[in-house]
Amino acid sequence: MNNPIAKNIILVVGVLFFQLMILNQLNLAQSLLPLIYPIIILSLPRNINKSLLLGIGFGLGLTVDVFMNTGGANAVACTLLAFFRTFFLSSLAPSDMGSETIRPSVINMGFKNYAVYVFLLLAIHHVAFFFLEVFTFDEVLWTLSRIIVSLIFSSVLVLVYQYLFVSKKK
Repeated sequence: MNNPIAKNIILVVGVLFFQLMILNQLNLAQSLLPLIYPIIILSLPRNINKSLLLGIGFGLGLTVDVFMNTGGANAVACTLLAFFRTFFLSSLAPSDMGSETIRPSVINMGFKNYAVYVFLLLAIHHVAFFFLEVFTFDEVLWTLSRIIVSLIFSSVLVLVYQYLFVSKKK
């Protein structure tokens, strides 16, 4: 399929379906909530308009909030992720990766840089989401353990996604 709009629609629908219908239904010790839908923001082209990126982040988070009933926590977390994405991408991606059509991936950035990129941005997202979800510091150790467990599992799922579904050509 060579149509980029169709690819993006399939990506968004597929990831949101997997997140909302499968991952959100997992009940593993009530501490694991894998959140992989931020891969939609992580995989957008490098030179996307910053305002559009923030709008996509907010819209994506708001969509997930409606289905998860989380009161705006996903919208804030995704907007933060979108805000910091440009900084981390410019720090970790090769300088020749400036084309509009080039997307951050394991192939374009290398495994180490892409893994750091994913882990740091998902860490920002998860910290914001989980602290806004509980909205208290009374159970800070429980919240931190949820963040760590979910962050590790989410990062692994995003990296597995890269190897399963991303094209091998640069």
